[in-house]
Amino acid sequence: MSTALYRKYRPKIFAEVTGQNHIKTTLQNEISSDRVAHAYLFCGPRGTGKTTLARLLSKAVNCLDLQPEGEPCNKCKSCQDIIDSRALDIIEIDAASHTGVDNVRENIIQNARFTPTKSKNKVFIIDEVHMLSISAFNALLKILEEPPKYVIFILATTEAHKLPSTIISRCQRFDFKKINLNNLVTRLKWIVEQEEIQVDDSVLSLIAKQAGGCVRDSESLLEQVLSLGEKNITMEQAELILPKSNYILLNELFELIINKKTAEALVFVDNLVKDGIDVSLFIEGFIEFVRKILLYKLNGDLEELSREVDDVVVQDIVKKIEKLSTDHMVQIIKKCLSSKELFKQSYIMQLPLEMIIFDLTHTSTGPRSVQLPPAEKVKVVEPVKPAESVAQPEAIKQPPFAAGSAELSEPDKAPIQPPKIVEPTAQIETPVEQIAQSEPVQVPAGEENKNSVKGLPEFQSSWDAILAKVRDANYSLYMSLRMSKPVDLIDDVLHLGFLFELQRKRIENLETKIVLVEIVEAVVGRKLRIETRIESNLSQEDFASNNGGTSSFEDKIQDVANDFGGEVMDNK
Repeated sequence: MSTALYRKYRPKIFAEVTGQNHIKTTLQNEISSDRVAHAYLFCGPRGTGKTTLARLLSKAVNCLDLQPEGEPCNKCKSCQDIIDSRALDIIEIDAASHTGVDNVRENIIQNARFTPTKSKNKVFIIDEVHMLSISAFNALLKILEEPPKYVIFILATTEAHKLPSTIISRCQRFDFKKINLNNLVTRLKWIVEQEEIQVDDSVLSLIAKQAGGCVRDSESLLEQVLSLGEKNITMEQAELILPKSNYILLNELFELIINKKTAEALVFVDNLVKDGIDVSLFIEGFIEFVRKILLYKLNGDLEELSREVDDVVVQDIVKKIEKLSTDHMVQIIKKCLSSKELFKQSYIMQLPLEMIIFDLTHTSTGPRSVQLPPAEKVKVVEPVKPAESVAQPEAIKQPPFAAGSAELSEPDKAPIQPPKIVEPTAQIETPVEQIAQSEPVQVPAGEENKNSVKGLPEFQSSWDAILAKVRDANYSLYMSLRMSKPVDLIDDVLHLGFLFELQRKRIENLETKIVLVEIVEAVVGRKLRIETRIESNLSQEDFASNNGGTSSFEDKIQDVANDFGGEVMDNK
């Protein structure tokens, strides 16, 4: 069986390590001056050299013929044993499979009591140390703080934030960085030279970009390309085997969203699922992608993004963001972040992403509402006056947008008196659905949305009608909405203020919100996106109107019975 490239060409001396110069220099100086610490913590992304430098350090502190600048000789008995994985005094432990306190006691604490068998120092390399349990960390504390003079601990982790501060404070911490593109390409060129295979520079650059600053990933991708068996590998051949860059997919989705291509975006998501891509992980990458574009929009620095995507994609992104506002990109990020919990709850894996796309790209059908002069508004409703059906008691019912109109404090408008014949103002605010039901009124084509609400005051006047429809459709939802208040209406986004978190969370449920959006659209004639928030300045009195003013004792008892699905048998 052949050896993987990343194992075959693992650096044998510090000088061969790609990047991480700030760490190499410090370690070599400590080795040369014989001031090696008793515990080290190596943190950083995967494949950046943590385990490699840990082995080099263990080899250098045990080398019998140490070279200048703290380099191991790789020829002595100790170095050869470590290279061949025969050294008994170099103990590598995978914390992910030894998480318990018993493993720490047996493999580390008890073992550390015995002096080295052959080497000068006994070195414990604990990989993925963040996987240890709390009790295991506690057991490790004392030996880590005051180990025997011949013991050195090297802890490696990709998630340093999961380590207790008591562990971190006992170690010398080194943070590993991702390798830049040029250094990765240089290393890949050196490897193909050793393999005596010709690979186009464009292929090596593509591999380095897809590796995302990870040396091991780049060498694994190179091994895939070399498996083609050709002595001269071109870009056309490499594209057959290299996976498509995530950043190309992310950019494709970003373009579909900003161009509001709902159908194409949904097909794109379906293809992601067919290709076996984890949608929840993909949306995390999408958030990071939009974040980087937003940062570039703010400070003009695209260096971090440039390392991971090719120049064509970078230039395409630069052109697109010139037409985008920062508010738009912030809205995309907020929507994605607020929907992350839905990925855990949904039994259809792509549904939350589809809802995100729908919210960000879908616009209400028909032309947008047009502000008309008062005279023109009266003209539109003029034919309604002679219609007898308008004067029927059914039509005299308080329409949704006229409800509460007496509370509007606009000095230039007289308060609307209870009409015997519906006034033009009331008709202007009546939804298209009600006009259509009042025969024989016909709404001209292209004017369906002229009667939709245009501001918060008008929407507040229709809130009682919305609550009434919600009560008929979903009583449980109605009970939650009674403790809410429309507090803001900006563009197509309605903000509902709540006094209590319990009711707010009830509305945030995906199915519940869909029901509410449909009812709001049916009442006000306009599709709105609904957001919720806690309003600390609200009080119980602010919601009195939601409960129909001051309810009688009997009404309150009936509400309680409805909440619990019961029936009032007697009230004494």
